[in-house]
Amino acid sequence: MDERLTDDTLTQEQAMEVAREVGKVGLDQARQQAHRATAMAGDTIEQAKTMARNIGDQALAAAADPAATAQELARRARDQASAAGDVLYRQGQRAGEYLTQNVNEYPLTALLIAGMIGYGLAYLIHSQWQSQMSWRVEG
Repeated sequence: MDERLTDDTLTQEQAMEVAREVGKVGLDQARQQAHRATAMAGDTIEQAKTMARNIGDQALAAAADPAATAQELARRARDQASAAGDVLYRQGQRAGEYLTQNVNEYPLTALLIAGMIGYGLAYLIHSQWQSQMSWRVEG
């Protein structure tokens, strides 16, 4: 069977033998994949059990000393709020620098945009004021 077989040279018996071999290889591969999947599922279940145990231990520790837990939560919240404030400050600073740069590069455009924003705000305030005045007149 060292020679390369083609469809013309394969007999029915040889074709069936090739099909059997291919089927065996496919079955072996499927069994190996099923074994790997089972092993992975077992590992995942063990990880879930470990995580549940850890969470239970943490809950028990938290319930044992609620004052310390509250202090720890407050400290974490303060640290996170401080970090968020720093990030917002830096973003605001960058936005201000960007706006200043664009105003300096395009002063006429900046003036037109500021005028449109002012007109829009005045229109909203005026229309709200008009509707309040019409309610007072009707009431």
